Amino acid sequence: MKRASLSPEDQVRSIHFKYEIPEDRVQAALDRGFRFGDVDQAALLSCLSEASMEDILAMRKDDPWGVIKKKLGLTAAVYEKTYLLHRAERLERFYGISAQRALTLLEEGYSNHWIRLAYLLEQHTGVKTEDIVHSRKKSEKWKPWAERVLHVSPEDFTAWIAETRNPSLAKKQ
Repeated sequence: MKRASLSPEDQVRSIHFKYEIPEDRVQAALDRGFRFGDVDQAALLSCLSEASMEDILAMRKDDPWGVIKKKLGLTAAVYEKTYLLHRAERLERFYGISAQRALTLLEEGYSNHWIRLAYLLEQHTGVKTEDIVHSRKKSEKWKPWAERVLHVSPEDFTAWIAETRNPSLAKKQ
């Protein structure tokens, strides 16, 4: 399935919010002709290492991503650990769940999406995020499950989701 293409403004916003890289630096990289996917990957690797996004993009001119990761010291184990921590911190920035709680759930294998929705339900029902993710089955859709188990109307759940939209996503038209 092909992803919808992002406008230039949405590309800058996405990278800025996900990786906390100033918009002018993101725009400068895109203006130099780097593809969005390469700038996004360089921004991520910058967050996971000590290298700047610009230095990583300079490396990209000569090397594939696997070689760059190796040069940055991002072995599989280091990459996994730092990437989970980055995701946990982003969940805290975007939605308010503590990074430590999010990290524990990420380490258990739960996705950002599950953690976000479970934390949203916790805020409105008082049922702990951990209890929600541990009791919900993948085969169950979120809204019917929340209605059946937590007595949350689908309309309320939809409204709560809309109120906490991921700021790195393209703006809805």
